Amino acid sequence: MHAHCYRADEILQLIRLAEEFGFRIGTFQHVLEGYKVADEIARHGAGASTFSDWWAYKVEAYDAIPYNAALMAERGVLVSINSDSAEEMRHLNQEAAKAMKYGGLSEDETLKLVTINPARQLHVADRVGSIEVGKDADLVLFDKHPLSVYAVAQKVFIDGRLYFDRRTDLEARPGLEREKQTLTEKLAPRRGTTPPDGREPSGETRPQATPGEGGWQ
Repeated sequence: MHAHCYRADEILQLIRLAEEFGFRIGTFQHVLEGYKVADEIARHGAGASTFSDWWAYKVEAYDAIPYNAALMAERGVLVSINSDSAEEMRHLNQEAAKAMKYGGLSEDETLKLVTINPARQLHVADRVGSIEVGKDADLVLFDKHPLSVYAVAQKVFIDGRLYFDRRTDLEARPGLEREKQTLTEKLAPRRGTTPPDGREPSGETRPQATPGEGGWQ
């Protein structure tokens, strides 16, 4: 099972509960105080999927530190970096790179945090997570080292098929901008035709906002 957690005491509590009743924690999610009980997590055989450097944003996260991922990895825990964010998920490679600054992980160990390690945690490592014959060929090609903040994705392959090519995308942008401008000009006469009094050109009155019990409606 996967378990959401933050503090060391709740991590230990669930490990003891799992071992008493005979089930195993596959991965602790967030696990911000995992560095405090990394030996116990590793001994149980659980993985840890944590943030790179989020801390002190609520009481459960007060003792979180950016060294968490590296410290757990050094103690033998299978560690991955997660995002909890639809925006941050786009640059998890850079989030993982922080484990080199905070904790001194090698490049290989750092890349594993967002490639093969999460694949192992999710039990899909036979299909994704590394570049091997027979896997799904989900690949990204960068123009610089993927752990660099200056790295820009050039090509994206999913199941071996090209889904994004930066050069093609750049070449298509002027045409898309012209199309956008054309559509904007076509829609322009329809905008701003309703006077401030709320009356439509037909003479009908548009419903106006009125104060209600819970505020304006």
